[in-house]
Amino acid sequence: MPFTRTRPALRRRQGQRRARGRAHTKSALHQESKPMPKQQKKADKHETGYDKYINWKIFVIPVTLFFAILLMPTGKAIRDVGTEYSMGPKTVIRFLAKELFDTKPSDLQQWQLLTVQVMEKNMRTAALDRDRFLNRDDKWLKRNKVAFDKKNLERAKEFVGGLGDKEYRSLLERAADERMIKLDYSDLKEDDIKTADDGIWKLKVALAMLVFTVLCFLTACIPLPAVAFCIGLIVVLTGIVSREEVAAMYWSDSVWFIMGSLMFATAFVKTGVDKRITMLLFKRLAVPSVGAITFIILLVVGPASSFISDHALAAIFLPVAIMLFQGSRKPDGTPDMELAKMLIITVGMAANIGGLGSPSGGARNVIMLTYLKDMFGIDISYVQWITYGMPFVLIMIPVTWIVIKLVFKPTVKDLTPSMELLKS
Repeated sequence: MPFTRTRPALRRRQGQRRARGRAHTKSALHQESKPMPKQQKKADKHETGYDKYINWKIFVIPVTLFFAILLMPTGKAIRDVGTEYSMGPKTVIRFLAKELFDTKPSDLQQWQLLTVQVMEKNMRTAALDRDRFLNRDDKWLKRNKVAFDKKNLERAKEFVGGLGDKEYRSLLERAADERMIKLDYSDLKEDDIKTADDGIWKLKVALAMLVFTVLCFLTACIPLPAVAFCIGLIVVLTGIVSREEVAAMYWSDSVWFIMGSLMFATAFVKTGVDKRITMLLFKRLAVPSVGAITFIILLVVGPASSFISDHALAAIFLPVAIMLFQGSRKPDGTPDMELAKMLIITVGMAANIGGLGSPSGGARNVIMLTYLKDMFGIDISYVQWITYGMPFVLIMIPVTWIVIKLVFKPTVKDLTPSMELLKS
């Protein structure tokens, strides 16, 4: 009897379990059919390849603007500038050949061609005095890529020396008018139109590339090395330069120099020189505060960058700034990113403000010396430049320090933990 009573109860319990199982299965299927939340989808999506580094939604904007500028109708301003850029030198040489020798450039003798070429170069740099022509030497001609020999150069100087100062200046002023005022795209011949169109196209590419590059820098939609690669790709695909020429652009002397500076920085970190520099500069501080350390960086790097390359100094002191940041933490244990910005910007600003202190502070200073000599006949010695430039550097050190302190407000004020970490 107990067995017969238990059997129906067992069947009922088994039926109940089956019903609960079917209900659970339906519930699970229903949940699977529901759309996943957006946050969960983002978490499940695993970025691969270039998606880690490129913000495609923003990158579309500079790319679109680049092609829009290339495809837009050519305006009068762009046409005029492109025509002057491409046809200006040829127009000036034609004018000078006609005025001086009453012939075409193709019929000029070697010394005559050299004369009009040097005069055209002088006019382009606004060196309108006759003495500027007479002072041109072999070094200047090679730098400006003017073919010459000494015999033809002497004969050209002899010819120009026979011209009056006012006559020479008036001739170059009229040549400048021919280039900048009278030169018009609509007046060009068929062969010249092709040359002008090429110059206009290059100008549009340069403008489009400028917009593309600036937007990529501002939005950080792609990494900086990718921007540099895109520039090379653009100038090759648009026909501005050849593949061989663009390779030479990427391997110029300045690129090698910067790469060498970064190698120095890596060597300093590997050998521990960066720690020694940090201890040497800051160990005597009773309280290594952020303000004191940033001022010392400006005081050391600023004047030094007047005589040593700013790239090398930035590469040397960047590891110092990184170590000071890594050894400090907020009270809650998180890194102070405002401190990181402050230290890195301090190193960069210190290297920049010292560039004006001496002629060796940067290539721009040497270029300016060349312009002063070529255009105005002003020679500035190394000591004279320091006399004018170094006071500016010394004044800008406290000014830059005050500005940096006003802009950046790090939570960490005391870098003693960083110094203790370096000592250990």
